[in-house]
Amino acid sequence: MIDYSKKTYQQLVKILDREVSIYVRKTHQFGDGYCTCYTCGKILPISEIDAGHYISRRFYATRYELDNIRPQCTGCNKYRGGEPMKFRSRLVADIGEERVKRLEAKAELNGERPSSKGMAD
Repeated sequence: MIDYSKKTYQQLVKILDREVSIYVRKTHQFGDGYCTCYTCGKILPISEIDAGHYISRRFYATRYELDNIRPQCTGCNKYRGGEPMKFRSRLVADIGEERVKRLEAKAELNGERPSSKGMAD
């Protein structure tokens, strides 16, 4: 068992990031541990999939919002900046415009305004 009381804030964030990433990938897996990239549709083993964020992880208000996180291939998540427009379009289709706007508003409440560049993880 991990003694969380001895961890720094940044260590706790890193632990929680890892746990949420595992949770998101496992809840979206199918077959023998495969996931589909949310933005390009590529099918990969969950070990090769990232937990991509529509609104960047730097916005702590939405960092762990499950509505904000979906499996993404490394190409989409890191090399194509998270594909925020495709991500948003899929989110609207999956959870509705109202919930997507709630995510965007929550990020703004933190004093930061997400832009199309800042949306990606």
